Amino acid sequence: MAILCVLLFASGAFAGIKNMAIVVTAGSKLTDVPLADLAKLCKGVQKTWPDGKSFTLVIKDPVSPDMHVAMQKLFGAERGEEKGLIAKLNESRLTVKIVDTDEELLRTVEATPGAVGIIDVYSINSSVKVLRVDGKLPFDLGYALKGN
Repeated sequence: MAILCVLLFASGAFAGIKNMAIVVTAGSKLTDVPLADLAKLCKGVQKTWPDGKSFTLVIKDPVSPDMHVAMQKLFGAERGEEKGLIAKLNESRLTVKIVDTDEELLRTVEATPGAVGIIDVYSINSSVKVLRVDGKLPFDLGYALKGN
């Protein structure tokens, strides 16, 4: 069994599965967000944070394997529905910015008031801080956006 896991890992079978974090600009007063509230913001049911700042979601390719858990938990999207969902949200004036790199995501979150990014935990730097989701951080047991 252990040899099979090593072979699968070496072959890249687990390469797309990452632990994702919800990040905001380092100066944000936010520390924790309930998953249900974050989903409402992402779906456009709620358009602003409690402090009145507009909500902007910053993500990389929504159909990438590492975004699957986040897209499913935050939008209820199944595989293949992601791009159509993002287009629909942008039509309804909810701002979703899709960027190409982790560095671009970090710069966009830092420069956009009210922005939230979804990023691989190993790409985080000091320009952002990680929000707890339902009181949990990305490596905590039961974290909502943990890759399987």
